[in-house]
Amino acid sequence: MFRNDYDSYDRYNAYDSYGQEARIAGKQRYFAQTYGLMAGALAVTFLVALATARFFPQVAASSGIVIFLCIAQLVLVFSLSRSLTRGNTTSTLVKFLLYAAFTGVSFSSIFLYFRAETLVLCFLATAASFGGMALYGLYSKRDILSWGSTLFGGLIGLLVLMLLGFFLSVPTFHLFISVLGVLVFMGMTAYDTRKLSLMYDHAAGTRVAQAYSIYGAFQLYLDFINLFLYLVRLIGLTDRD
Repeated sequence: MFRNDYDSYDRYNAYDSYGQEARIAGKQRYFAQTYGLMAGALAVTFLVALATARFFPQVAASSGIVIFLCIAQLVLVFSLSRSLTRGNTTSTLVKFLLYAAFTGVSFSSIFLYFRAETLVLCFLATAASFGGMALYGLYSKRDILSWGSTLFGGLIGLLVLMLLGFFLSVPTFHLFISVLGVLVFMGMTAYDTRKLSLMYDHAAGTRVAQAYSIYGAFQLYLDFINLFLYLVRLIGLTDRD
């Protein structure tokens, strides 16, 4: 009798261990896909930005085109959200990559105004900061989701300060905006990584996980791009040609 109980207990432990390993492997694939999509979108953005600055500098320097692209990007964000809601992952992915290409054109001007060494330094600093905060968001025991309201307030504050920045030319004020932007999007990186992990736990083994992966890649892509741009402002404003 006791032997049979022990056998059942061993079989239960073996099954539970296998299930745990399967969940861990599934989450690893989920994050690998998510970060792969993000990396692909970043590659599209930087390649398009380089090509635009190199072969079409008049486009990079045109404020009218940049404004048009900003409007087009807003439309794409709403359209992308609708595609996600409908579960159309192919359409969502296409719109994500199109958004990345538009982003490349819209900030290609930085390749005209900043030295290559400055941009490389900013990219490396962004990658290190992003990676560190993503790991913190994934493994920290703190309740990072509780940061949500604070980070949202920081985003609103950034928008207000940037609007004021159009009318103020005080270097210290713009330096403050850049530092605040770096801090906000470092926090957003940790927050979105933790949220992405919890979303997988909720949708593991379903088709919804695929949509969550694309959504997460888009959010992390925005965090990386914004962190990079604020670091360019912070590090490179005094290093123009």
